[in-house]
Amino acid sequence: MAADPAFSSPKQLLDARHLRPRKRFGQNFLTDPRVASRIAAALPHDGFVIEIGGGTGTLSAALASIARELVVVEIDRDLSVILRDRFDDAPNVRILTKNILELDLSQMLAVSEPPRAVCGNLPYYITTPILEQLLQAAGIWQCSVLMVQREYAQRLVARAGTPAYGSLSVYASYFADIEKLFDVGAAGFYPNPRVRSSVVRLSPKPKRALVVRDEALLLWLIRAAFRHRRKTLVNSLLETLPEQQRDARAGIEGVLAELGHDRHVRGERLTLAEFCRLADTLKQQHLLERSWTSRLITTP
Repeated sequence: MAADPAFSSPKQLLDARHLRPRKRFGQNFLTDPRVASRIAAALPHDGFVIEIGGGTGTLSAALASIARELVVVEIDRDLSVILRDRFDDAPNVRILTKNILELDLSQMLAVSEPPRAVCGNLPYYITTPILEQLLQAAGIWQCSVLMVQREYAQRLVARAGTPAYGSLSVYASYFADIEKLFDVGAAGFYPNPRVRSSVVRLSPKPKRALVVRDEALLLWLIRAAFRHRRKTLVNSLLETLPEQQRDARAGIEGVLAELGHDRHVRGERLTLAEFCRLADTLKQQHLLERSWTSRLITTP
């Protein structure tokens, strides 16, 4: 799709309609079409794409040029009007005025033939709940390319034992392989954000459930292990358990020893594979019995 000069400047476009970026929606509009083209190039061509937050359409235009069908989800009604005006003559583009967190991504993706992809410049204040929603649907899409805060990207790709490594790193790597593609400076947005951005690509692990006996237990372990970063793994787990199960110290320490870990080890030292082995052994020995929740966003 050729660039439309009438929509080339988000600032001029908003000014002409007496609109301003809304802080409550975390709006920083991508202005650089070269960045948009690089993001689009990282997605499968001729696929079904859901874009999270269309803004004024800079990224949407690049996605429309490579997608079989593009659904742009935009929460701001004023911006939805701009997007409908911009893509009125694009038969492969559909604008949906909705809150992405209130939609069933799995259902939206499943109705189309693969390849299926998700893309977006994520609002920083709701990046984690969006990512969690996306990862829960990882068995349906083939690729996701997301722009996030640079420090957030560092956490996503961090390795065990490094300062950025945490529950987000392990949780996300269980669902998908993640690679950082490139950085984007503040000058590429209007208004200029106070934080820097990076673009990451996620490729789902379709057979992830085969590597662990109890997925919900594993995801609980990951959250609990990092809830108190300065504490040992054992103490972090015990403090997260119900009071009646806090006598499990000896059993948990025994399992860690069996797996080759010191009883004073901290969660930040364990890789995903080691968390999986820990979960399986605890499950096999019936050391922890409760209803597990797999949600990540309850973790600080």
